[in-house]
Amino acid sequence: MHILVVGIVLVVVWLAAIFSVSIHESFSLTLKLAAQWLWDEPSNYFYFGRQIRNIFIWLIMAFIAYKIPLKFFQNNRNIIIISALALILQLLVFVPGIGVILNGARWWIDLGWVTTIQPAEFFKLGYVMFLASWFIRKKNIIQEPKIIRYFIILNVFVGLIFVSIPDMGIALVMALTGLIMLWYAGAKLKYIVLMGLGGIFLSIMGVFLLSSITSKYDYLTARMTHFLRSDVDPSNRGIWWQNEQALISIWWWGFWWQWYGKWLQKFGYIPEAQSDFVFAAFSEEIGFIGNMFILLLYFLLCLFFFKRLPYIRDPYSRMIGVGIISLIIIQMFITIGVNVRILPNTWLTLPFISYGWTAIMVNMIQIVLLYKIVRER
Repeated sequence: MHILVVGIVLVVVWLAAIFSVSIHESFSLTLKLAAQWLWDEPSNYFYFGRQIRNIFIWLIMAFIAYKIPLKFFQNNRNIIIISALALILQLLVFVPGIGVILNGARWWIDLGWVTTIQPAEFFKLGYVMFLASWFIRKKNIIQEPKIIRYFIILNVFVGLIFVSIPDMGIALVMALTGLIMLWYAGAKLKYIVLMGLGGIFLSIMGVFLLSSITSKYDYLTARMTHFLRSDVDPSNRGIWWQNEQALISIWWWGFWWQWYGKWLQKFGYIPEAQSDFVFAAFSEEIGFIGNMFILLLYFLLCLFFFKRLPYIRDPYSRMIGVGIISLIIIQMFITIGVNVRILPNTWLTLPFISYGWTAIMVNMIQIVLLYKIVRER
């Protein structure tokens, strides 16, 4: 029950954050739509209204996921991963115009007036379910080199798909999650460390190599270069501007805060304040204490799950739970790391807090699956 309570509190924080930080972005977007006769009049609460409208759909989907037996996911692991992969491939091959490009990446599938979905979010969950089933079946030989080779081949294949989109951030989250699950399944720690370091090195080299071949990856090189260098041009209101304004929001008020709803950075200073930089955008209102409260919620989510992990008898359930927790916490650390500029920009959103359609729905499904796992121990 504790996991469900933490999930509910996270949803409340998410609604409070979106209600406040999305004001400027909502007004700017609806002003453009109104000028094109696609919207009645400008509104400060466009993004918040959409979240409220969709929350009932997400709750229904989460309830359905809760009612499905975990054995169903285990028995249909191949169908799940192939279906998720098919959604991803729709962004690369397919019907022209179905993919929506943002910041250089073809991230979404456009469903017209209904909505847009981000298939990578479904793929992450399908990836965890597939790995959980595979590691359980191979538990007796998990330390053999051939399992490590197969794991590397699988992740290289998945990585190449996401490089083609390109979406390196989600590829990084899945790779790190896979390594944690492999370690939990019984693989030697030295193999995990070597694969992790090797993957990071090859990814960095690959970004610069790909950008020298095609301009499609120039934005990735720009992010990496900006992160590694300090002599950037302040007049460039791109990555530099976004990072600097984020740091101002986080550190300006220190221990205290400007109070909820009374701040300036959300008024156009931080681009996409409601999505990947929501942690920075909300910091000026809730201060250090508020940020620590958000981090405490993630910590409690881990604590309540791992405290009950030894009592979960089904190995497949344990493995799925470890994978889901890893997905949430790794993405949380990376997103906050980007906001405080200890990591390069990834355009990843903060789980449960950032604006989103598919991401929030998957987050809710993850919470009810964790609750289901510990409840049916």
